[in-house]
Amino acid sequence: MTPLPLTWEELADAAEAISWVTHVATVGRDGRPHVAVVAPGLPEEGRLWFATRRQSQKARNLVANGEVAFHWPVTTGSGPGELFARGVARIHDTDESRHRLWNRVLPYDMTTFWGSPDNPDLVFVETRLTRAVLVGPEFTKRVWVPS
Repeated sequence: MTPLPLTWEELADAAEAISWVTHVATVGRDGRPHVAVVAPGLPEEGRLWFATRRQSQKARNLVANGEVAFHWPVTTGSGPGELFARGVARIHDTDESRHRLWNRVLPYDMTTFWGSPDNPDLVFVETRLTRAVLVGPEFTKRVWVPS
């Protein structure tokens, strides 16, 4: 059975309805996987953003290998299903990028977690998604790919 298409708006709405956090999987230089929780933003089609600490395992892994995967698990009966995505990540870690991206790409008040864009430990991660799959009721599969 061919999966049904999924629009970017439907993908973003599904992510928000499932949870404001998701799991991100990265892989280090040694090939070992690492999974962590992030609070993503989906401000424009094809891009997922999150913030992390400069020396976090996530950031170190992304320097070694930009391939990432995300998983929003089914957490309540009210969500549209289970969402998976994958893509290629790039770290934005300069003073200029912290100021430019501050409170622009993430859907929460960054002051609570980071204080200010002058925090040198803060890095933004931009992921260009290559595919996303929403598995809904009765295991229906809907797929988003970049156009």
